[in-house]
Amino acid sequence: MNPSIPIPAQWPDRYGDELFRFALSRVSDTDAAEELVQETFLSALDGLATFRAEASERTWLFVILRRKIIDHYRRQARTNQVSLDELSDGGAMDADFFNSENGHWTGAQAPASWLNADAALEQQELHEIIRRCQQRLPAQQEAVFVMRFVEELSAEEICQELGLTASNYWVIVHRAKLQLRRCLEKHGLGKN
Repeated sequence: MNPSIPIPAQWPDRYGDELFRFALSRVSDTDAAEELVQETFLSALDGLATFRAEASERTWLFVILRRKIIDHYRRQARTNQVSLDELSDGGAMDADFFNSENGHWTGAQAPASWLNADAALEQQELHEIIRRCQQRLPAQQEAVFVMRFVEELSAEEICQELGLTASNYWVIVHRAKLQLRRCLEKHGLGKN
């Protein structure tokens, strides 16, 4: 039997757990991760005739899953739009936290280092807190945050994928950073 020909019946056993862990690390929701893996298998099955063995079967499935994750966030992002009129809810303005030229934190507002979280248990707890804080973001902010900082897509790619203007994209990024910072500080991170 030719090893380059995919065998769909073996996909769940061979790749299911790994695909699920990858999806869960991106969407932080067990049900959504399971659904994304199922959609990946179905899409791969539908596209089986197009598999050219230029990459491994595993790589091919991960490429499909990554696209499904982006589609997932695109669907979520359509449910909530951030208006440029909503820059302030009576609190500090984004300009109070970020440099307008490059989008980075201003000196006094820069988050404190978390380098002291070096033990394995502390790292695990840190990742769990970050995941919970990420889940509390509104859908569109979470989509942009994951696509930018987890999937490492460019701002242009994200704007194209989600149908955002550049200015709306930056508003969403700044708001996500602020909300994540507040959440993390509530859990005792970032303050000395």
